[in-house]
Amino acid sequence: MREFELTVPLSTNPHIFVGMKPITVIFNEESIKVKSWREAFTVILNQCNKDEEHHKTLMYLRDKISGKCRTFLSHSPDGMTKPVQIDENMYAETHYGSQTLMHILVQRILKPVQFDYSKISIIIK
Repeated sequence: MREFELTVPLSTNPHIFVGMKPITVIFNEESIKVKSWREAFTVILNQCNKDEEHHKTLMYLRDKISGKCRTFLSHSPDGMTKPVQIDENMYAETHYGSQTLMHILVQRILKPVQFDYSKISIIIK
């Protein structure tokens, strides 16, 4: 069986990520190797957090963006199953499948922050 790689824009329907493995996140010309969807999520959210205005908005949104049972972005890892630390007093929940995790990242976090993710792609296999 031969494996293939596909470069997919982050703006695509996240259903395409089901059953696939991320290997690289591409920001404009910069490429960052990743080994999991959790790592891809973290790399992209860290990129967003680097901008001062986006950082302020992310800090404001902590504990305000939630799903049915868990908070997606919080000031503390308490109550999260697989938290990742994005910044001091900022944690994100990553205990989701690839489709849900990328949907949360784009629709529930990056869009409200008004982060331009149009030039971000993920190489999957």
